Amino acid sequence: MEKGAFRKQQISRLSQLSATERAQQNLDLQRQLVATTAWQQASVIATTISSEIEVATQPIIELAWAAGKQVVIPKTLPHRQMAFMPYTPESQLERTKFGIFEPTAGPTFLKTAIDLILVPGLGYSRTELARIGFGGGYYDRYLADYQGVKLTLAFREMAFEQAEWPVDAYDILLDQLLVAKDGVHDES
Repeated sequence: MEKGAFRKQQISRLSQLSATERAQQNLDLQRQLVATTAWQQASVIATTISSEIEVATQPIIELAWAAGKQVVIPKTLPHRQMAFMPYTPESQLERTKFGIFEPTAGPTFLKTAIDLILVPGLGYSRTELARIGFGGGYYDRYLADYQGVKLTLAFREMAFEQAEWPVDAYDILLDQLLVAKDGVHDES
């Protein structure tokens, strides 16, 4: 399937997840993430401020803060580039033309100082660890020479055995993919 068509299909599919299903999968993914060596060893974690259809990042950010980790979030730059800046409860954010919240100001974190990047997207393949993002190419450009851990959290609806979209030479593969388990329910 062509990438544009696949993206539209995934956005529609993810928009239809019930609030209960979304909450259960988010909780399972948070539990899986904090159990990883990558999370436990990371001092600086890069993530985004998630949109409604994505895996919720605010609880993950709060878990990172509670664990004494530095959180950095991306700011888009000209020429489809991006930089990561510190994110704290006091950070000022603005909504971009893409509908994403970004920091308005702050120092840029060196790529080498980021231990773990939680890479966003719409679909992921279990076998190749390929991803399809939202189409801007920002992450593929940023990750091309990134040496830390590239990890993704995926709802079941985002995970595919093989890529059902074209995987191009410039597409950067993940190091680790965590997928919400089937039939997960909150025990509380």
